[in-house]
Amino acid sequence: MQAAPLPESEYARLMALARYSILDSAPEESFDRLTALVAEVLKVPIVLINFVDQFRQWGKSCVGMETSTELREVSFCSWTILSNEVMIVEDAANDPRFEGNPLVVGEPHISFYAGVPLVTPDGHALGSLCVIDTQAHPFGERELLMLKIFGAVVMEALELRVNQLELSRQVAASAAQVDELRRTAAHAQTLAAIADLFDTDLEPAKAAQMSAELLSQAVEVDWAGLVLHSGAELELVTGWQYSSEAAKLKLAVDQSLSAYRQGVSGTAAQKQKAAFIDDYPAHPNALPDFIERGVQAMAVLPLGSYQDGQYVLVTLRLQPRPWRSSDRALCEAAARSIQALLERQAHLKQVEEAAGQDSLTSLGNRRAFNQAMAVLDELTEPYGVLVADLDGLKLVNDHEGHARGDALLMKFASEMQAQFMPQGKVYRFGGDEFAVLWPNLTPLAEEEALGRVQRAVQRLRTAGFTKAGASAGVAYHPRGAEPQDAAALLELADSRMYEAKRRKRAVRAS
Repeated sequence: MQAAPLPESEYARLMALARYSILDSAPEESFDRLTALVAEVLKVPIVLINFVDQFRQWGKSCVGMETSTELREVSFCSWTILSNEVMIVEDAANDPRFEGNPLVVGEPHISFYAGVPLVTPDGHALGSLCVIDTQAHPFGERELLMLKIFGAVVMEALELRVNQLELSRQVAASAAQVDELRRTAAHAQTLAAIADLFDTDLEPAKAAQMSAELLSQAVEVDWAGLVLHSGAELELVTGWQYSSEAAKLKLAVDQSLSAYRQGVSGTAAQKQKAAFIDDYPAHPNALPDFIERGVQAMAVLPLGSYQDGQYVLVTLRLQPRPWRSSDRALCEAAARSIQALLERQAHLKQVEEAAGQDSLTSLGNRRAFNQAMAVLDELTEPYGVLVADLDGLKLVNDHEGHARGDALLMKFASEMQAQFMPQGKVYRFGGDEFAVLWPNLTPLAEEEALGRVQRAVQRLRTAGFTKAGASAGVAYHPRGAEPQDAAALLELADSRMYEAKRRKRAVRAS
């Protein structure tokens, strides 16, 4: 299976999609009638009107399926929007783009697919009208022509819908529309800049903070603040003042945090839905402190969760200026992007942490050890490296079974942690190899470190592993010395461990 590449001008396309305000909207008869008609005329079991958002495919109308919302990576329609022509897949299971696709090997078991892109007047493909069958389906010139005609009808219905929305929001006259187009172009750049922040090495929380600042600047507010919900706690992470009159607003936010959950901001955060208030003083959940300091308009944008905290951007205006449709479109598109990007960063962090963890003992693995050692290369403070081999593991595996061997490894890991934490951190390289990084280790503590290993061994024997043992070696970096190659220090500790192992063998042989 292949994921579709991004179209050219992707962020301008996403802004165009946001302007139509179609995503997550309620079912509408005009679209449902169209999909039902297509199914009847073209004799197909499944007909979908899909729109392709930044990270997902979202279904506006479905015949033959309850929902067609899917990840963009598995979406057929994400390929359809790459051109203005109908895309036909006659045998999905044998198409290299879709073989192995969960929508092919699993429900709804797509075999045949034909989709016509839904293209705006300015050339942006928002999604597709597609027909699907679970078996081979003849599709000739007549069917191709009918699908194109129906696609044009869907686009006309979409244009009619957006025109009605624009009329209801009292879109400005032609001179203002030109200004709006310029604003939309600038907003597309803002959206691209926000996405770029999450492709850097910035901590996700810092990227969210900088994204919130970019967004608040783009929609021209007097004051904006990033609020963090963490359990029952509320914290103003940072605030931005964009006018001299806004100095009093931070104080209002600080004083109102206790009442925040009952206000407009708290309600929007709990529902995880953006709120745009054009007449704040008239709102039933308006906070008195905000009204007293002259807040006239507010927008609240939930930005998603990261590390057990939930971010919400609060923007305030002191002038009675309604939110433009382009401002709303940018805010909603940016909020969805930040939410998805934070979720992706959290997932990547979990994967990265898991990649640095030994699955049996939950200790850090060799990768985590190497990362820690890379930092030590620059230190002039004292630290030590201890390497230990768990003796007797092979005998336990051979004579008592691997389950008993795993129990021995887990017990040794537990006892090593008990002996060395919190001063040191214990790692398992794999097999019977373990290591400890010990800050502030001195020559006088070297024997103590070896003694701790032996105490861990004694605890193993008390627990029933009577033939268990361990060989260990220690190397240390003294205080005030020049930064040393940590790998060389590890090699020294390893050689001392093997020397200890050879001495044991010599004693047994004698």
